[in-house]
Amino acid sequence: MTIDTRAVEESISALSDDALLGVLSHELATRHSLRSVRDQVSALLAMGPGLERSLAQRLADVTASATRARIVGEATAPLLEDHPMLDSASVSRVLGKAATSRNTASRLLAAGVVVALPVGQRRLYPEFQFDAASSRVRPIVAEVNKLLDAKNDPWGVASWWLNRTDFSDDPRSPAELAVDGRRDDDLRDMAHDLLAD
Repeated sequence: MTIDTRAVEESISALSDDALLGVLSHELATRHSLRSVRDQVSALLAMGPGLERSLAQRLADVTASATRARIVGEATAPLLEDHPMLDSASVSRVLGKAATSRNTASRLLAAGVVVALPVGQRRLYPEFQFDAASSRVRPIVAEVNKLLDAKNDPWGVASWWLNRTDFSDDPRSPAELAVDGRRDDDLRDMAHDLLAD
């Protein structure tokens, strides 16, 4: 019996993926010469469409993650580059504690009174929050950070503090107003206005 292999190949090519997998599984099950590899080949064939979808999804996830990382980097870089930051040891020093203690910064963060920006495996604290002369967190900063929920939105709150706003007739940023020390009521009003938006 002569088989027209070209016609068979064309017929196989016309099959849907599911139909092709069905034919191959049937042939593997009925041919005794293929019994030793039947289970492994059947498993690989069954994984094919799902594996391709899985790989495509993983590629899409990686692409989306890379895009998010680029966008976040572009948005956060100016905050980190343009404004002085302290690490936890520096926070301890400014507050008159042992320089090796990181607990001071952690306690302030847990209380929600300071902004701490997660950068890699560490946190950076915008320097304006601390009054080195009195070795404390500026009271208005602590108050506003709690009000704006800095603990749960550090980048948003830091952005508000460090960028000029339209909430005041003063062209300085809220951070500059806090350091000035004479605009606490204005800062409270600006924070309440922000929450009202």
